[in-house]
Amino acid sequence: MLIRVIHHRCPLTASSPRVQRVRVRRFLAIFAAGAVVLAAVVAGGWLTFAPAGPPRTGDMQKFIPREPPTPVPDAAFISPDGTPIKLADKRGKLLVVNFWATWCAPCLRELPALARLQAGLGAAPAELLLISVDRGGKAVFEPFLKARNLAGLTSASDPKNTLLRALGGRGLPTTYLIDAEGRVLGHVEGDAAWDGAEARALIDYYLAAAGG
Repeated sequence: MLIRVIHHRCPLTASSPRVQRVRVRRFLAIFAAGAVVLAAVVAGGWLTFAPAGPPRTGDMQKFIPREPPTPVPDAAFISPDGTPIKLADKRGKLLVVNFWATWCAPCLRELPALARLQAGLGAAPAELLLISVDRGGKAVFEPFLKARNLAGLTSASDPKNTLLRALGGRGLPTTYLIDAEGRVLGHVEGDAAWDGAEARALIDYYLAAAGG
């Protein structure tokens, strides 16, 4: 008689080593999936609640934030009334400090926009501060501004580039934003549309951050 041997598989019981191995693998798979989901939630929450930083659109894409903000240098310059002054002496307002010169073509393109910015600031706790690096000082730039119908703009003077260099400036025009506590927030190299909505949004961002 031919006897066929059928190899039955043993039933899996809760106590069998194989069942235990299967359960361990399932547990590890579920744990790994949960860890991935948790990491995604945490990352998503961080991205949602992390500070967005200053708005940099349009010409303000050229704005380079200084992180963290640094104290203004101790270098002096000459105020519009002819007296020596330091940036630290002007604490209390957000400063838009623009370095320019009468021989700088990009500076001249930018001046009308700066004049409109100044007019648009109104009662905001912010101030435009022009600083000319012309070696001849006020005798050079004051009649220059008047001749171009920009007499509403007044300018300080840094004839030896002392302050500009202390701030790390490399060329003209360069514009710095300085907060009311006398800290450099960042700068823009080159001319920009300072009368545009993007520039005002940047200024308003820092005013709001300071509670202004």
